[in-house]
Amino acid sequence: MFDLYFFKLSATFKVMKKRLFLSIFILFTLLFTGTSQAFIPGAPHLLYLVINKIKQPVGIEARQTRTILNYQDSGPALVELKEKLLFSYPNKLRIQILSQDLTSFSVESEFRFVKISDGNLLSSEKSLIDLYSDILLYRDHETLLTQLDIWGIDTTKVSFQRYNDTICYVIGGPQEDNHVDNFDFPGLWIEKDTFLPIKYVVEKNGKRVEFFYKNWQKISKTMYPMQIHIFLDNRLFAMIDINNIHLRSGFLPVLFDIDNIVSSYPENFTIDDNYRHEESNREADLKPSLKYNRDTNNYR
Repeated sequence: MFDLYFFKLSATFKVMKKRLFLSIFILFTLLFTGTSQAFIPGAPHLLYLVINKIKQPVGIEARQTRTILNYQDSGPALVELKEKLLFSYPNKLRIQILSQDLTSFSVESEFRFVKISDGNLLSSEKSLIDLYSDILLYRDHETLLTQLDIWGIDTTKVSFQRYNDTICYVIGGPQEDNHVDNFDFPGLWIEKDTFLPIKYVVEKNGKRVEFFYKNWQKISKTMYPMQIHIFLDNRLFAMIDINNIHLRSGFLPVLFDIDNIVSSYPENFTIDDNYRHEESNREADLKPSLKYNRDTNNYR
């Protein structure tokens, strides 16, 4: 009788043990699956983490060299422009070409834009190739999210992608009716471990521009990329190298006063239209004399 009792007790214990292991396995599976899905934050929170990493200072002054590949068959293969950038946060930027012969600059202030060249108002719209400054200027996560939406990036989509050997969060994705590969859509690539932007892709009027942000450096509590490469329709268009950079405040408000600038350089719609036409033709006819591998940073 005792043998039968212990046999039943042993059998009951084995059943309970199996159920316990099964319950633990199911619980572990659910927790693991839920954690992996929850690990990808939404775009607003992800941009908050990015801004918390790169910070927004009061102001920045930087000197840079922008090297543009010649898109024509004649003339030098590379054209270098020395530029001074003044960031007055939030949302104000002045970029001036350093030249004794020309008065050329652009100003972006509170979501308005103007470009002056040699005393003429050329444009009141930011060109596609100048959008590299979005990531540098808009250091508030809500404002940056709005900018991504404006340029057609689907901020409802966030995923993991491997770019070269780097794991990234990616804000954006292809449209459901588009059949493109993993990297052929507008979006912002953010390095997973550092929360630093490394790639920004925008499409406009059938053209596609890619910005690559390299060698982020810390300046006091903020961060800034020392190199930026710009690709237009999969071909290298320009390279930007930072020569020096430091934090600065107290810029004169008139430097960013677009109304004052427009009154000083009266708007000429003929010039503005011609500029847009020439800009469009320049981008469409881009024929760089050197080919460049964006992954290895080498010419070929």
